[in-house]
Amino acid sequence: MHMDHSGGPGSPFTAPRISTPNLGCEHDAPHDKADVQSRGSENGQPLPAHVASIVAENHELRAEVERLRAERARMCDIQTRLMEAIGCKSPDRLVHDVRNVLNERELYRALADTIQD
Repeated sequence: MHMDHSGGPGSPFTAPRISTPNLGCEHDAPHDKADVQSRGSENGQPLPAHVASIVAENHELRAEVERLRAERARMCDIQTRLMEAIGCKSPDRLVHDVRNVLNERELYRALADTIQD
């Protein structure tokens, strides 16, 4: 079954935007290795410490991306099972069809209550 991941209006699976930090890259960065080492990074850390912090942040972001991918896969599985359970053909119609099912349930309850009285 095809899942619509277009992120259109009302899409429950729209991925949040993740802003990337400014890593202090400059277009006119020095090319002399000694100058780079003596200058350090933009935030005052020595260059190796700055690189290590960027690598650590990269690992954290990759772990977060993997966590989000797993969560998205789980949510897509739930969506697919719901669609199969109520006979919904389109992910865009899922909420509408669930509301219809709930409304029908209430009508059946009301009908059952009138028959029992």
